[in-house]
Amino acid sequence: MAYNIAVAGKGGTGKSTISALIIRYITEELNKTVSAVDADPNSSLGPLLGLHIDSTIADIREDIVEKKAEFPTGISKDRYIEYCIEESIVERDKFDLLTMGRPEGPKCYCYVNNLLRKYLDKVGTTYPFVVLDNEAGMEHLSRRTTNNIDFLMIVSEPTIVGALTMQRIIKLADSLPITIKEKFCVLNRVPEEGIHENLQQKLDSLGIKVSAIFPFDQEIYNSAACGVSVFEISRESKFYRKLGDFLRQHLPATALEKGAAGKI
Repeated sequence: MAYNIAVAGKGGTGKSTISALIIRYITEELNKTVSAVDADPNSSLGPLLGLHIDSTIADIREDIVEKKAEFPTGISKDRYIEYCIEESIVERDKFDLLTMGRPEGPKCYCYVNNLLRKYLDKVGTTYPFVVLDNEAGMEHLSRRTTNNIDFLMIVSEPTIVGALTMQRIIKLADSLPITIKEKFCVLNRVPEEGIHENLQQKLDSLGIKVSAIFPFDQEIYNSAACGVSVFEISRESKFYRKLGDFLRQHLPATALEKGAAGKI
């Protein structure tokens, strides 16, 4: 079964960049394939991976639920939707990307979400890793479009507001009717002088244990400003090296074993 990694955090914390770099680390350093899912309404994971996205799950819902698209003859509704989902995936040698698109509207999309969950369950048997770039509210997890998460990374900027948001995400994660095996809180874009003492006091008062501190990295900033893929960032980037250290420390040994590239 796939090892499921989810990354959550409010907008602007660098969550999607971290998700993209995790995908790069797994595909390049561990030589394993990844099923990537962009569940953030901003849909920024694709561009960070150097991809152009033409179709999303939201588009499929729009066509099937809102526009009541006619189904081709000789194919069941379930199979047609599965086909549409498969067609929306952008494939590369070592990773594939499925983009969820904008949030759901007021109508019920439970039927399509159930099919999506079935699809993700199937993906779990063909890829060693699934990486899910989530939104702060973790809408898709709360709708149970996936059944379990092995590794949840909660990303925050080094501010009091960020700490409070992190606390809310932790509480939400604890309330979800799915299995989340491990949760890790990380601070991103921390200046050279480190965490402000007032922030550290706040984290302590909230009972938040910080598992990693990622530094501000000028190369990451420049890459984001120019719209460059994370695959063009130097392996010597202090951020990338710090992320690699974090993953090696917290991923299980079986997940860290270098494998043969290619889908199972």
